[in-house]
Parts: sequence; structure tokens; C-alpha cells
Amino acid sequence: MTSNNYDEDKINFVTINQENLNLACEIQNKIFPEEDARQNFIEQINKDPYRKEMDYYIVYLKDRPIGVTGIYSYNEYPETAWLGWFGILEEYRNNGYGGIVLDKTIELAKRKGYIKFRLYTDEYAKSAHKLYASRGLTKELYDNKDDKDKFFIADVYIYSISLTNEPIDLWNNKILGLKEQSEKENLYK
Repeated sequence: MTSNNYDEDKINFVTINQENLNLACEIQNKIFPEEDARQNFIEQINKDPYRKEMDYYIVYLKDRPIGVTGIYSYNEYPETAWLGWFGILEEYRNNGYGGIVLDKTIELAKRKGYIKFRLYTDEYAKSAHKLYASRGLTKELYDNKDDKDKFFIADVYIYSISLTNEPIDLWNNKILGLKEQSEKENLYK
């Protein structure tokens, strides 16, 4: 899938823990500077009773941190891995690293035994939409009126791919918990 196997071999994931949490938050704040309360994101998400599993990683190119990625799942949908906290630092973009990291994250989800991989993003992440489509993920509008509040003013899309030979089923607006997540993040503003 990638054009630069040399760089692909040099990309590694390091699990985020208490020792590197500050670095992870620093990277996340650089990737998404417009989002308040990112510093508290992992503490919030790790206390989320709706999520079964949460594994987050700092992405390294050799010995340089270049981004973050993660996988989580909901208790109600334990067969589905969701992409979380995904991004590449600006100075490393447009070099194929986003695709490499996404491919490695999808492969990690498959190795963990998940049979579906999904993510959500908003309409403004134009380059992300291109990346997800290039990897064969199916796009659908998420328009669950019960899961939106005043902080979600943009259209939200879900991208999905099967990790097996079975075709992917659409999400069909099942609740994600975006409203609760938004409310938690806005406590810190």
C-alpha cells in the first residue's frame, strides 16, 4: 500500500503511559491546536465507561516522535476497533507517513482479533477524507440527532472497513457517545 518500504520499516508505535503522557499530549496539541482540553483527553477517555478497550501510541520515525494513533472499542460492539487520537505532525505530512501509520493501525486491530475497523471525522478534515478513501474505507454520514449538541456543528462521517473477507456493514447512525465526549471535553475549557 505504501510507496516507501524503507520508511515503513522505521515507523514504530510506543504505548502511551504515565512516563510519556506529557509528550503524547504535546504532540496531540500540535496536531489539533484548535481543540481545547486535549491535554486531558487520555485521562477522560480512560475513565469512559462506554469503552471496552483503549490503546494509544506515540508514533516514531526511527527515534523521532512524528504523531499519535490509537485503537478503542465500545462495550456494545466488541468486534469493532475504532481509530482514535490519530494524527501526524505537520512537518512530517505529505511524505506518506499518515498512510503508513493508518495501515499499521488497521493491521494492529486485525492482529488483536477485531473484525471491523471504523473511525469518525468531521467534514473539515479534507486530507483525512482522501486518506481514508485511498485505503478502501467506506464513508457514511453520521446524523444521529440524539448524539449531537451545540458543539457539533459540522457534519460527521464514519469510515468503515472489514478486517475479514466479509463485506462491511454500515454503522447506520447507532449512537457513538459524541455528545457525552463533547460535554466532558468542554468541562476543561
